[in-house]
Amino acid sequence: MTLVIHSGVMNNFSGALRLTDLNDFIGPSQDCIKPVPVVKSNKRGIIKLEDDGSFTQNSLPLAKQTITLSDCLACSGCVTSAETVLIESQSKESLRKAMEETHAAHTFVATISPQSISSFAYKCNLSFEVACKTLIFRLRKSGFKYIFSSVEGSEISHFLSAKELLERRKSGKTPVLASACPGWICYAEKTQGEVVLPYLSSIRSPQSIMGALVKPAVAKRESVSVSNVYHIAVMPCFDKKLEASRPDFISEEHGVPEIDLVLSTAEAFDLWNTDDLPENINESFDSVRTNLTYPIRTLSGGGSGGFAFRVLQHVAKHLNEPIPLTVTFNKLRNKDLTEASVTIQGHEFNVAKAYGFRNIQNIIQKIKRGRCKYDYIEVMACPGGCVNGGGQIKLEDASELEAINELYASVAANDTQTEVECEGNFTTSYHAVEKATSALSSQW
Repeated sequence: MTLVIHSGVMNNFSGALRLTDLNDFIGPSQDCIKPVPVVKSNKRGIIKLEDDGSFTQNSLPLAKQTITLSDCLACSGCVTSAETVLIESQSKESLRKAMEETHAAHTFVATISPQSISSFAYKCNLSFEVACKTLIFRLRKSGFKYIFSSVEGSEISHFLSAKELLERRKSGKTPVLASACPGWICYAEKTQGEVVLPYLSSIRSPQSIMGALVKPAVAKRESVSVSNVYHIAVMPCFDKKLEASRPDFISEEHGVPEIDLVLSTAEAFDLWNTDDLPENINESFDSVRTNLTYPIRTLSGGGSGGFAFRVLQHVAKHLNEPIPLTVTFNKLRNKDLTEASVTIQGHEFNVAKAYGFRNIQNIIQKIKRGRCKYDYIEVMACPGGCVNGGGQIKLEDASELEAINELYASVAANDTQTEVECEGNFTTSYHAVEKATSALSSQW
């Protein structure tokens, strides 16, 4: 597969990350249980609470304990999909500093999700195409040299997921649970452990695949070190910040994150809003694209990337079935729980989509009881899927979500690539987090 590239210092920054209405919120623990090193001493000390709210010991200020993103990922004290932590290393302020302090030494690149563009388009009353061109124009004028679409990562993920599904069916290790949603992964690792983790797809998410591809590709093209490429992603949920910060996605060869920073759609809108559109966006866009390919597209099969639908299309191709394959999803208990059944070369495949934790928990119970009939399940933490991610631009009314879905579908590609070039290892692993105990979280 050929990466779709748009060649592209920044102003109007906001200094802090604002966590808005997080639809993918699971629920906090009663206390933070991060272990703090205790230095034993025979000396006695008096700890006082000062008027300004600070603490002192023997008249000396006590050092404040900090909680980093890595601490949260390694801890089971909280179970929230976005960890409810102000992630300083993943904020707009961090991007501003990086561009001000290291712009001359780095090549800045961005990966954009089509769900984010759909949210932009609806907020600004634009078509998907005009919103896409406007955002690329803003990024290029801000100092980003290359802009990629996360759809390229999606195509690779779907292709590899289909191969994985066929392999697991042969060995009886189904259902395969899609692993593209970091909120769902966080929940599974911290609450379900080894009961559910073996069923998770080992294929990386589209964001993570782009992380593995982009820096080496840009470094080669620019004749620079991978460490001199600064890669951001614009994504529809805050949970993607957690995904990018996982130790699994630090380049072993180069010792740098594959993605340096993730901005939610709402944060990106604050930085690059479209209120002052150029008079002719087509001419303005053409002035910055310079010998690069366009457009950014979406994929048919639903606003979360079409995993279940497109994995089946690739399965059909692997089994030499004529495509496109007709797949009809039927609603079950609610609109966020649907299923489909197709026959491919005499083999029946049952798939489902489960969005939101109410539906996810029902699926998990079926797996635990050995009553899950599905071969593949597209699992997403947010009700409504990725177009309704907690990082999207806030909607005034839930009915507006349908309009965003329509914008996303307006440029959806129905084709499925016959060949996908995916040299490299695009798999990952998951880690059950041992549940810690705390006196404050005990039930008395």
